[in-house]
This record gives sequence, C-alpha cells and structure tokens, in this order.
Amino acid sequence: MKMISHKVYLPAVLSAAVSATLSTAASAQLEEVLVTAERREASVQDVPIAVSAYNEDMIDKLQIDDTLDLINVVPNMFGGNNTGLGTANMYYLRAQGNDESISTFDPPVGTYVDDVYITRQNVNNVALFDVERIEVLRGPQGTLYGRNTTGGAISVVMKKPSDTMQGYVEAGAGRFGKTLLRGSIDLPLSDTVLTKFSAYYVDDDGYLENRTDGKDYNEADLTGVRAALRWLISDSMTWDIAIDGGKSEVSNIHGFLDGDDRYSLSVLGDGLPMGGGMSDYGNEVETLNITSNLAWDAMGGTANLILGARSIEQDFLLNFPFSLDFIPDFFIIDNEGEHDMFSAELKWSGDIMDGRGFLQTGVYYMDEDNEVDFVDYLDLAAVGVPVPPSTAFLTLADRILTNTTESFAIYAQADIQVGENGTLTLGARYTDEEKTVDFQGTVNSAGMVAAGIPLEQSEQEITPRIAYAHKFTENMMMYASATNGFKSGGWNARASSSDELQAFAPETIWSYELGMRADWMEGRLRTNVTAFYSDLEDLQTTAATPEGSFLTTNAGGLEVPGIEAEITALPTDNWQIFAALGWQNAEYQSLPGGCVTPNADLAAYDANCNVAEPKRSPHQTYTVGTSADFTIGSLTLTPNVMVRYLGSQYPGTINRGYNESVTLLNAGIKLAAADSRWELNLECKNCGDKTYTQSFLFTRYYNLPMTYLATLKYRFGG
Repeated sequence: MKMISHKVYLPAVLSAAVSATLSTAASAQLEEVLVTAERREASVQDVPIAVSAYNEDMIDKLQIDDTLDLINVVPNMFGGNNTGLGTANMYYLRAQGNDESISTFDPPVGTYVDDVYITRQNVNNVALFDVERIEVLRGPQGTLYGRNTTGGAISVVMKKPSDTMQGYVEAGAGRFGKTLLRGSIDLPLSDTVLTKFSAYYVDDDGYLENRTDGKDYNEADLTGVRAALRWLISDSMTWDIAIDGGKSEVSNIHGFLDGDDRYSLSVLGDGLPMGGGMSDYGNEVETLNITSNLAWDAMGGTANLILGARSIEQDFLLNFPFSLDFIPDFFIIDNEGEHDMFSAELKWSGDIMDGRGFLQTGVYYMDEDNEVDFVDYLDLAAVGVPVPPSTAFLTLADRILTNTTESFAIYAQADIQVGENGTLTLGARYTDEEKTVDFQGTVNSAGMVAAGIPLEQSEQEITPRIAYAHKFTENMMMYASATNGFKSGGWNARASSSDELQAFAPETIWSYELGMRADWMEGRLRTNVTAFYSDLEDLQTTAATPEGSFLTTNAGGLEVPGIEAEITALPTDNWQIFAALGWQNAEYQSLPGGCVTPNADLAAYDANCNVAEPKRSPHQTYTVGTSADFTIGSLTLTPNVMVRYLGSQYPGTINRGYNESVTLLNAGIKLAAADSRWELNLECKNCGDKTYTQSFLFTRYYNLPMTYLATLKYRFGG
C-alpha cells in the first residue's frame, strides 16, 4: 500500500494558511459546541476525549442525512453498507471494525440513541430527523459506554419536546425518482407536560438495473414515526419518554459496472426459482423502540433511571455473485430473524469533595434474545453441474440460530481538580457477561458438542481509564489519557457444517492519547488535535474463502499509531472553513502461526502467507470544506462545498480488492427567508460520481452513486 508521507503535515500547513487569511475586522466567534461524550454536558473544548460533534446546523451543512454519512466527515473513519443490507453499516474507526451482521457477532463501534445501545448492526443506519446532535467518540469507551466500543461510539441525541408550539414540514425530490416527506410538531399540553410528534417518508426507484428481469433494485422505501413526552413532574424531577417505529426496505445488492451504469444478472427478483423461500428479494426491517429517562435530584446530585427496549424483525433474500458475470447467484442467503433487547441503567452524578470533584457511578443491565432462521444456497452451475433451473441451487445449510446475551456492569468515573488548572480523571467498569448459542437444522448444537465447541461463553472484564487535562489558558487545554476496552466473543454462525461453528474469544484494547483543544484569534480559529496509539490483542476479523466458507478468527494483535485534527475557522463574519484530517498506520502484530500457501483461512496473511494489510484502514482520510452566507435583499444564500480524500486501502481480508485513493465531492446551496420560515435546499452527494470499493466478498461492492436532492422546508410556530 502506498503512503504519501508529506500529507502527515497537512494539519499544520492548513492551520497556518487559515490563520494567515483571518480578517482582524471580523467580530463573530465560533459557536460553543456542547457534548455529552462523558455522559454529562460540557464544552467539547473541555473534554479529554477525541470526539467529533455535529449540531443541527452542521448536520445540515455537511449533508449528514443518516449515520452512514458520518464516513464522509470523521477523521480515520471508513465504512459503508454491509454487503446486501442497506440498513446495516460497517464502521471502521481507527482500524477497528466488523463486517458481519449476524447476531453472534458484535460491532466494535457502538451506536446509541439517547443513551440506549443498538445491539444489532442490522439497524444501525439511523435515519436522522429531529436530531439535536451527533457525537462520534473515537477510540475505546469501555468505562462509561461499556462493552463493544473498542473502536469508538456513535451517540445520537434526539430533540426534546419544546414548551412552545412549533414545528416544520419538508418535501423533496431527487435522482432515481426519490421522494421525501418529513415533519415534526411540538405540542405542549400544559406548562409541565410537553409532547413532540415526528414522521418521515422516503421512497426512490433504485439505481441497480437487473438485465435479467428488467427491474431496478437497491430502491429505498422508508417510513417512520416518533412520539416523545417530557413531563416536568416537579422542580427536582423530569421524565423523558419516547416511542418510535418504522419500516425500512432498502438493500445493497451487488452490481457490476458497465461504464457508469450498475447492473445485475440475478434471477432472484421473483424469489427462489425452486420456490419455498421465506423472504422476498431484497431486505426488509421493521423496528419498535422505547426509551425512558427519569431524572431526579438525589443526595446532592442527579440520579437517572434509563430504560430501553428494542424489537427488530428482519427478512432478506440476497445473492452474492462470484467475480465472473455468468455466476451472478453464486451464493444466496434466505433470512428471517427476530431480535429483542432490554436494558436498564441506574446512574448518579454530582459534585464531590466540596466541589473539587465530580463523580459518575452506576449499574447497568442488558438482556438480548435473537432467533434467526436462515438458509444458504450455492449455484450448482458455478461448480459445473448441469441441472434444470428448478434444482439449480444446492442447499449448503439450513438452520435456526437462537442466541442470548445477558450483561451486567457497574462503573464509576471521577474528575478531580488538581491545583487551579488541572483535572485528573479516574474511572473503571466491571462487566460480567453470559452468552449462549443453539443451532437446530443441518448444522446443530449436537454436532458442536461432538466437535468440542462450547455452547456458552462467560466473560468478566475490568476496563479502566486514567486521564489528566490541564488548562494552560482560558482557551487552550491539553490532555493525556490511557483507556481500556473490550469486545465480546462469539461463534462462526455462517459456517455450513457443525464443526466449523467455532467460538472466537473477546478482543481487548489499550489506547493512549495526547490531545490539544484550543481557540485562537479571538475565538475565530479552533484547532483540536489528537495523537493516539492503539494496542489491540485478539483482533476479531472475518474472512470468506473462494469456496464460500465464512471464518472469524482472533487474528493476533493490531497496533495503530495516528494523528487527527479538526480545524474550524471564521475568516469573516459570514464565511466558515472546516477540515477533518486523519492519518493512521495500522499493522498486524503477534500473528498466529500455521499459514499454508495458498492461504484462504488466516485473515491476517495474504494468499502467499505474507503479512496482510488490515482491511478498510486507509492511511489518510481528509475532509476540507467551506460555506458562506450572502444577503440578497430579504433572502440569505448559503453555498457549501466539501471534499473528502480517502487514501488507498484493501476493503477485504487477505489483501483482496485493492482500492486506489479517491477524492469525493459534496456540494449544496440553500436559499432562506430572513425569518428562516422558508428554506430551499439543493444538494448533491458524490457529485463527480466516483466509484470505489467499500467491501470485497467474492467480488467488489461499491459506494453509492451520485445523488442529488431538492427540498423545501417550512417552519411554523415558535
């Protein structure tokens, strides 16, 4: 993999260039960004954590329409939809990630909505509407967020109901026949009972032409509703409760390239040729979520009881082509799954030591139950067997998977004032976790027991954190930290024989950071820089062999040094420049032995048993953008443009699917009335229609094509 070493100095060069252009006549200052990265509200400039935070205005300007769009703006982040599943995102943050959505695998980048964890990758592509803020915490978050955050955490904070009647309606149209409708209204029922109701609808025709049946696929059909209530029970007690549900029909079916066109030759549009399948072609998910947060004054601080319940039903029928066009349905999965989760957290936070310290402590419980009925098929034509279409597909495995997770944790973190300007952070979390698995069908638990594979896993882990932050001036803070985290173990549930349903162990990580948070030029230049070094042991990574076997192993160690910089500037009162710059150099360490050429099983080696490059870990991820406001009579015109550079990388294990570096362009323009009641937005994503490989499974899976969208929004009330 090529490295462009001089680009490591780009943050310093850009910062100097921005400083040189700042006008001393400007009077505006950068807005303070409040975050809850440490589970309490604080300025991002005072938090000793590497966190990227985006408020409502930034979400709009950066065109973050769902959580997948975060891969365009966060340093050292790469990702995409999982193969086949448009509702599932595989995030790779600081080289830690997971590309498997089945329920015996856990993602190392956790997703949270209002402090409630989304356990399944199947539905972590959250459609964003009525969002107050998004935070991306880079690096392990094992103390306050817990298990499965070895790479980081994505926290979505929804808007709370307002005490004023207000709202908006929005309609839009775009490429591929896209239609968008969404709206929200705040309806206070009294001074103490506030409500909010929101809904959205998105539909498009799809961009993937099937040259076998003439239909278009990879369409999107999304609907969702949300109701939220805030009850101000007393001056010392508040209860927030929300319920939301939705249906998402969106796929990421593989497409081959013909120039700029994407096409498929699959025969699955009308279902399995031999009939009897469980699901229609594509991917459909229905969700129901309930969150509750009861807060009250207790013992000189604040107590919170946070409850969450999620129910997911997912059906899909997907094809996975081999690398040649004439085997479009080489491997097929027919899936029907139900996933239920409940969590409860009781936490207390408040001042200690006569105000010279702040303590957060709590207990956490989570219970998850999954049942998945899924069948794997192999196209017999792919192995040269002449058969009629009605018997073209060989059943590789037909099984029902049931697995459970029960997790209990207790945690505490204290921020202690040291002298006048220092803060020492000490924290730890103890986690006790039990997992069970059961298979029935052609692969089954009896075969696992006969092969010596455990049906239960038990883990007890302590994940500590220590940090020291020093305020050198009112506008500059520096910190150093060491943080531990772990990710749960699991089983190779994709295996097509009982003896391949091997268990894999948890992975653990230590991450060390040096950071600076600084505002300059009278608050018009902000430079947040973090240097880090991650040392991960027992990395879990997945490999798919050419024969179709899926094997997840603990690949060995992974070391990742890197630098991240987020720079924002206001050269004039109406002009903003921003940059998010990342460099990393991930390398495997302490690899297991026994590699035999040609290698197809050990994911940390290439086919010739040379040490492979860690997948989806480009050395450089740079985003630079700008926006400006221009007054035209009673209107405000705001153009914006953003460029994302992704360095070269391998999107598949064993050095498969090499990707050259690519530069992507997003742009937009907004026209708003002086009172902001009316707003017209025109935007495009991937404006140059660049294509690159996000994943490699037998063949390449590409990023989304160029899209454009026009929306008209009207705000009322307030």
